[in-house]
Amino acid sequence: MKKLLFLLILFLGGIINAQLNEVKQLKLLEKKYDSILISYQKKAKDSLSHMTKKERNEIMAREEAKIIERRKIEEYAQLEKIKGEELGSDIFKLPRKYLKCEMEGNFKMPDLLVKTKYKPTVSKVSDENLEGGGGSLESVATFYTTADGYIRNVNTTGENNDFNKQIELTLYRIEKILPRCINGFSKLDKYSMPVKMNFKN
Repeated sequence: MKKLLFLLILFLGGIINAQLNEVKQLKLLEKKYDSILISYQKKAKDSLSHMTKKERNEIMAREEAKIIERRKIEEYAQLEKIKGEELGSDIFKLPRKYLKCEMEGNFKMPDLLVKTKYKPTVSKVSDENLEGGGGSLESVATFYTTADGYIRNVNTTGENNDFNKQIELTLYRIEKILPRCINGFSKLDKYSMPVKMNFKN
């Protein structure tokens, strides 16, 4: 019986690590495309230096948008892989694991602000097209944190599919946070987090 339990733990551990590898691949995709975009900007500024700033920015903004679209396709495919791995692991059907921890009530919602070295080129033409296009996007993200602080099983509900997926990608990239500690123990927890993005006129 002990041998069977040990093999089960070993098997499940392998599945969980595989899921984490999928998250690591997502992070590598982010770095890859940031590097591609930064490299493009440097080269374009040199090769288009004979143009006016307005003309140069229009061309660069268009090219960057194409690269970002390729990135989005790859990231969405990776998101499906992560969710597929989670479905296959059945981790949430297992008994809840408790771990010893220090401090009480130390959990705080993760910061969803994207921090990247790449700064998009702003085109005056695209700015003019956005004028008068105020409004907002809303979604609710639900996710679990394991006893050791890993973010799992992220799902979103909202009208805008792209906005939902971007929130999910952001939470998976965070991967690990400080879990809530109650009476000296942390455990598997479920959270719900409303997210709203406002657009200025």
